[in-house]
Amino acid sequence: MAALRWRDAWVLAAIASALAVAAFVVGRPAPVEPPPPPPPLAPLAPDTLTLALPVRAGTTLGELLAEHGVSADAVRAAALPDHDLAKIRPDRELSVVYVEGHAEVVAVRYEVDTDRVVVVERDGETWVAHVEEVLYDKALGTKALTVTRSLWEDGLDAGLSPLDLLRIAKVFEYEVDFNTELRDGAAIAVVADVESAPGRRDRLADLHAIRLDNGGKSLVVVRHTAADGEEGWYHPDGTGTKRPFLRSPLEFSRVTSGFNPRRYHPVLKTTRAHNGTDLGAPTGTPVRAVADGVVEIAGTQGGHGKYVQLDHEGPWETSYSHLSKIRVKRGERVRQGQIVGEVGQTGLATGPHLHYQMWKDGRYVDPMNIDLPVQAPLPAGAKEGFEALVEKWVPMLDAAVTPRSEPSRTSPE
Repeated sequence: MAALRWRDAWVLAAIASALAVAAFVVGRPAPVEPPPPPPPLAPLAPDTLTLALPVRAGTTLGELLAEHGVSADAVRAAALPDHDLAKIRPDRELSVVYVEGHAEVVAVRYEVDTDRVVVVERDGETWVAHVEEVLYDKALGTKALTVTRSLWEDGLDAGLSPLDLLRIAKVFEYEVDFNTELRDGAAIAVVADVESAPGRRDRLADLHAIRLDNGGKSLVVVRHTAADGEEGWYHPDGTGTKRPFLRSPLEFSRVTSGFNPRRYHPVLKTTRAHNGTDLGAPTGTPVRAVADGVVEIAGTQGGHGKYVQLDHEGPWETSYSHLSKIRVKRGERVRQGQIVGEVGQTGLATGPHLHYQMWKDGRYVDPMNIDLPVQAPLPAGAKEGFEALVEKWVPMLDAAVTPRSEPSRTSPE
């Protein structure tokens, strides 16, 4: 009996000891796993320096790249599938790229056009090329400028490209000759979809409305698209801008001698009637027919040199003298804007220019000042939709007349 009690006591003691050990183990916190080591820091991208190279007329790729220790032949060969870099232009940007800590050029960049850049990168001892597409954001906005020096200089300063200025001039080509009729202080405002990209000059996509204040006269035009997709420009009252006659046979030029019945002739050294307008322009500049017509004369005509004369509908005739090339034949029917020849200095001419003449009912008239026929108004049935466009765009034009350093923009609708 005593032995049994002793054994029971031993068992109880063993159980108590086990419970104590279990309690100790359960109460002790589990060991903590050490945190994983942090990932190594990515090396900082090296700083790059991009240098624009001065591309001027007559400058070669070899001359520009040689100053930076780059083989123009190797760079050109790499880029040739995309663009021939031997044909660099002064109005396109060429640049070289350096990386901090390296003395060698790592890339050559050339702006092919406003949408593409050819990039030629160093890859060891060779060069590889690819094309970067420039992505533009589009937003409704305005641009404005005042002409105090020239349309080109002031337009570029206002953020307009040469192409933008040509498009604006073309809208007014039936009413205003931008070569001769823009006055000092002329103001232009445009409502358009403005496209922008980092490091790029803004450019105009769709033009919606334009205002021209010139010599005390204000012209406002709004673009209208008909149901068949035909586009036209109209004044707020619905009268059209397009006319049977262009104001000038040259898109851009300068008047070197105006209509003058008693002008002193610089070659003949005598007073002789100047029954037209001389427009100075480089040899080869395209000459446009100012209206639909039929070619009466296409050939050499005494002191006029190479000469084209057109017979237009009604009482009108025009002629184009001193051409370097004639692009039409006698009897040919031509359309307004068709190229009839190229500027030259054939015949009695002291330099390259176009002598432009106009007749009405067989009598000479000043082509820069004569009132020309007008065009039909807005198509029938389009009045309501057009008036809505006028109410939408004209207030934006009025607000944009004062030039700004940056275009105002709103989100596209």
